[in-house]
Amino acid sequence: MRKKPLFYEAACVFSIAGSSIGFISMLIATVFFKIVTEKIRMVTNITSTEKLSPLYFAMLMAAFSISLTGAIKLYRIQQAGIYFYLAAQTFILFLPVVWLGSNAFSVTNAIFTALFSSIYLYYIRLTK
Repeated sequence: MRKKPLFYEAACVFSIAGSSIGFISMLIATVFFKIVTEKIRMVTNITSTEKLSPLYFAMLMAAFSISLTGAIKLYRIQQAGIYFYLAAQTFILFLPVVWLGSNAFSVTNAIFTALFSSIYLYYIRLTK
């Protein structure tokens, strides 16, 4: 196995951790939908959770699993990982906007997606 630059390896590890946490949290939200929507109402200013459904959380869970697969492939220096990762992150970024409206856009998620994607695209030459 080729030596990976530290910055690239750190980005892969953080992507794996973030995608794993996202997958687990969306799995919990899908399985325990009623409890989760009650908690959302208690801790946020969202008064109406009618637009949320188990399907919404299941779609995000699937996207996080694809993102996790891509991050693992990137860690193993497999070029297919970049396509998995970018597709899944784009879906994760825009599904809330389409499903819930423009107020659901996450600037923080967009910044981290852009940062990690640019790191992977910069080091894509490692996969060739």
